[in-house]
Amino acid sequence: MIALYWIWRIGMFCVGFAPPRLSLAAAEWMGTGAYYLMPLRRRVARENFAHVLGKSPNDPAVGRVTQRAFQNFARLLRDVMLYPSMSLRDLEARITIQHGEYFEQALARGKGAIVVSAHFGNMDLPSALLAHRYAPFTLVGETLRPPQLMDLLTRIRRDKKVFLYPYESAPRKIIEALKRNEMTTFLLDFGVTHHFDITTVPVNFFATETDFPAGPAQLALLTGAPIVVGHAHVQLDGHIVVDVTPPIVIERSGSRHRDLQMTMQEIARRMEAFIRAHPEQWYIFRPMWKDSASARRKIPSLSKTPLIK
Repeated sequence: MIALYWIWRIGMFCVGFAPPRLSLAAAEWMGTGAYYLMPLRRRVARENFAHVLGKSPNDPAVGRVTQRAFQNFARLLRDVMLYPSMSLRDLEARITIQHGEYFEQALARGKGAIVVSAHFGNMDLPSALLAHRYAPFTLVGETLRPPQLMDLLTRIRRDKKVFLYPYESAPRKIIEALKRNEMTTFLLDFGVTHHFDITTVPVNFFATETDFPAGPAQLALLTGAPIVVGHAHVQLDGHIVVDVTPPIVIERSGSRHRDLQMTMQEIARRMEAFIRAHPEQWYIFRPMWKDSASARRKIPSLSKTPLIK
């Protein structure tokens, strides 16, 4: 596993010194290679994109979107490797933030803000600029191996006011950050085979029921923090446009389950809009719907509570 750490360090070195056009071309080539060399992930992604596009997984249009998603993900990794060497000026030149007033409205309540998105576009670079303009970010992340790689990525983000913690310590750190009127973020598209012990609720997502982690709604009910749903779209020239929707402030109905489900349903609705507009920038390589062939091979069902209509 230590080899992965050194591969990443070598990649950072190469990307930092290579001409941008060359590193971008190399990233796209590697993404194309991954598309052909990773049949399981390719099959899962094609099933997911077929669902979004309303076509067969074998449709050529689905194949094109899927291959482009692999390429875009490789471009994202290239940008993450550039991340440590980018100055604030570099970030400001590369990123446009639309509707920044929604961050200000959320933080004006003094309870912090819960930013929600998907594995989409490029959220890594914008997180540093958002932390500089509005408030620091505290994130929860999967623990990577080897630990040297996890430590490296954690240190890189910390230098830009983005604090990454593993699952076991993140809840306390997130609550402390919200009490300081800072921000946290969740990427919700875990897929239906990777929830483990996370509390989920059923939502209607692209006209089919699936399970979303309930963490953002649970945290909002606990702390009173508003939820801001947004995304970061990468344009053809590499410029990143961040766009967010008005804050969601939960109005308690007296039913905790209903509050959780209705809040997550609204989040799912807003996520649908930007995924539908640019599906090739959605990095969904895990089964997203329980009725997909890939999910049935792994898990029969995760939702024991009927969907609230």
